[in-house]
Amino acid sequence: MLALLFNLPTPVHAAEPLKPVHVRLAGKEFINRLPAVSDGADTFVALDLLALFGADWHINDRGDAAVVTLKKTGQHSEIALAKPNGKPMIALSDVAKIVDGEVMQPDALGKDGKPVVGKKGDTVYLLARITGANWDRNGLHVVTSFPVPYHVRTIAELHPVRAYIDCVGAVVHDEFKPTALASDENHALKLRTGQNSVDVARVVVELAEGSELKAGDSLGNSENLIFAGVEKSAVRVATSKPEKPANGGKPVLNTPNPTVPGVVVGLSGTKPTLEKGTRQELGNPDAPANVSKTGTVKTRINPNRAGNSVIASRGGKRDVPPVEVRGISFSTDNASQFHIEVAMSGYVLPYIHYAPGTTQMVMDIPNAVLHLPDPEDAEKTCTHRLVSGIHARQEQDSPPMTRIVVDTARVVGYRIDQTSEHIVLDLLLPRNASGALSDKVIVVDAGHGGAATGADGKGGGHVVYEKDITLAIALKLREALESCGAHVIMTRDRDMDVSLNARSQLANDCGADLFVSIHNDSNGSVNSASGTSTYYHMQDASSRALATCVQEAVMAVTGLPSRGVLSDSIMYQSGFAVLRQSKMPAVLCEVAYINNLNDRRKLLDENFQRRVAQAVCDGLRRYVEGTPVAQNPSSVTDEKKPFTDPTPAIPPGSDDGAGDGK
Repeated sequence: MLALLFNLPTPVHAAEPLKPVHVRLAGKEFINRLPAVSDGADTFVALDLLALFGADWHINDRGDAAVVTLKKTGQHSEIALAKPNGKPMIALSDVAKIVDGEVMQPDALGKDGKPVVGKKGDTVYLLARITGANWDRNGLHVVTSFPVPYHVRTIAELHPVRAYIDCVGAVVHDEFKPTALASDENHALKLRTGQNSVDVARVVVELAEGSELKAGDSLGNSENLIFAGVEKSAVRVATSKPEKPANGGKPVLNTPNPTVPGVVVGLSGTKPTLEKGTRQELGNPDAPANVSKTGTVKTRINPNRAGNSVIASRGGKRDVPPVEVRGISFSTDNASQFHIEVAMSGYVLPYIHYAPGTTQMVMDIPNAVLHLPDPEDAEKTCTHRLVSGIHARQEQDSPPMTRIVVDTARVVGYRIDQTSEHIVLDLLLPRNASGALSDKVIVVDAGHGGAATGADGKGGGHVVYEKDITLAIALKLREALESCGAHVIMTRDRDMDVSLNARSQLANDCGADLFVSIHNDSNGSVNSASGTSTYYHMQDASSRALATCVQEAVMAVTGLPSRGVLSDSIMYQSGFAVLRQSKMPAVLCEVAYINNLNDRRKLLDENFQRRVAQAVCDGLRRYVEGTPVAQNPSSVTDEKKPFTDPTPAIPPGSDDGAGDGK
């Protein structure tokens, strides 16, 4: 099954001429002055690779083998020397035997992004094996045959809640089975494994409501054992089931929860349960239901239905006794992290967003009364690189709502956790968010291309393809970024096929600092939706901060509604492919609706394209350098023009190539 999913190589029985290859292990490429080569049957690498496993080695007296000692276990082995280029090297398959790993060389990809069976690619992987996975009362344990980096995440939007450990540079086979759960286990419901990508093995645990794994990352794990501890869940948005209208119309959420306003949806919550065959997003229950590119029904967030103002209806219900905010404290021990604790008398759901056009982070606590022992505690001055002050006030009395405003020096990433006694907010300096934009390597991805036309908009007997608009904006974005001194790499600079995996892999291989993908939205009902949204992956704090910067900058120039900064988990269970697989902060911007007449008219306007490109550039600069984007009201309007589509009519029977497509 694994070979079918990832096109694992079949055994090679005849050697081929030597060719250079890339060797990857533990999620990184092994680079040496003696390049790796392959003869088709095996891959040969420099002996220096052994040092990555903490091994000592020396050439034996005969000069035909390397004697290898693994420091950790004391194990001694001999590896025969080969001289494929006249210099001593070792076979990667022999290294795999010593470290209990596996060598994998996937098939090459064709221009259509699909594997070419029988033609090997130029990347060879040395992968650790998953040898153990078990759950105890403290959390999830995973054992690998040699140390690999890993990521721990919880997906709160799913029912049941799911958490996972991604082991980077590892493989798990279908026949592997995790240890069965104890009969009296009350945190974990189910444990399973699977191969998430060619070199990422995933261990998934389904959790009982109220539990999650503590998120974390290890880029240089030194142990074979990976552990992720269980803890009480962070704040989540409550859910409800949609009611199917008697007239057979679109699903409508019947929920008592207040509208989630603001530019940033601070806390992604659990996904509403829908009827079979539908997909629905978290968000405004009053927003119109739409149909996605795949034809499934979804309700889109409309965070700006009351403009950018903060909506007072976040207050609690009048018939529910309010809780008290009893104290606010902070710690500044870490220069790249600012820790805030809000003492509470009960559990409530806070909402987090940025005040538009500022770097003020706002936490609104509904159904809460400000009751500090000392009124002066409501104003706090801080001397930290991220925060200069904290202000608390009773924003409204009936229903009650307390607002805490944090004066941040720049847009920051954040994590939030909560118990019945505390709300804990950790503000973080986002990844790669320092220095100047001119120092950065940025990958710009023009969505779709070639046979993958993306969404389309029809009008006046013509059709506009998403792939053409995204390329036009992406090329202008490259121009804007290069004028700032940034080093820009394009996933495509012309109309060509580029696979989803190849886009993020390019960014990973070149060590990019940031990744931005340009797209245009669409739905199944012409002219029913309009606006801009920017996505980040799951709950990645840095990518969420980057999406905030890009969305606000773009909204300053489009004159279109803001559909918010959104986690890609509300669209797909595993998020968008180009964001999921990117190792740097990454965002996907849906600039406008291509099947909306007004949006499409703007998208076809070269001046509009240039303004959007410059705005995305400004957003990236704000993320890196921390400078807010100045609002320019005069730039948001366009001269009204009659709609014309310059592109040829869509061929009969063609497909828009939609779906995940990201």
